[in-house]
Amino acid sequence: MSSAVNRLIVAFDEPELSKALALGRQLRGLARYAKIGSIVFTAAGPRAIRRFAALGFSIFLDLKFHDIPSTVEKSCRAAARQGVSLLTVHACGQPQMLEAALTGARTGAREAGVPRPRVLGVTVLTSVGEGRASAITKTAVERALQARRMGLDGVVASPHEAEAIRRRIARPFLIVCPGIRPPDAAKGDQRRVATPAAALAHGADLLVVGRPITQASRPRLAAQQLLAAMEA
Repeated sequence: MSSAVNRLIVAFDEPELSKALALGRQLRGLARYAKIGSIVFTAAGPRAIRRFAALGFSIFLDLKFHDIPSTVEKSCRAAARQGVSLLTVHACGQPQMLEAALTGARTGAREAGVPRPRVLGVTVLTSVGEGRASAITKTAVERALQARRMGLDGVVASPHEAEAIRRRIARPFLIVCPGIRPPDAAKGDQRRVATPAAALAHGADLLVVGRPITQASRPRLAAQQLLAAMEA
């Protein structure tokens, strides 16, 4: 796989598993990760994880757990047993919740005999656009620092905050950026977006792309064009 392919996560946000899998078959070999979020997971449950893994994708389980520590621990334990590679919790949660997420991920992976998934803290959703940019960046950085203190493997943050986070936290701490749009693409309901090149330049490690690929008239071509922009 090319470097760009290894850094691309495609978001399969379809309410019908059959449609999501049809897109997955078209995009095999063009992205390392499939993002299984609340839409397809609510529709199909763990079966979605198994079916996308069978297509050769590593799984980014993006359910953004945020609950009391014991519930989050058990949720992450169950997720890890499914063999996912990445999973998310809300970084705004209490430190005990973040600690519990890691404990659950370790326990579930050990029980299933699989590698522990990397646990990512979601900082500020890309749909948030109200208020000063400086305040949003401050919040994202503070949540990223808390995530690192509690031992998380990285964060999910918009490209607008990635540079400030990377200045404070070096690799191998991951920065995963949604809100990726080609220059001519519509923003949709996301506010803090950037091109692939800008996100990578600002310190992103992995890019999450959904509608610009999955809703394109030719999804495979759209993915290839995005990969070319990343490589460039």
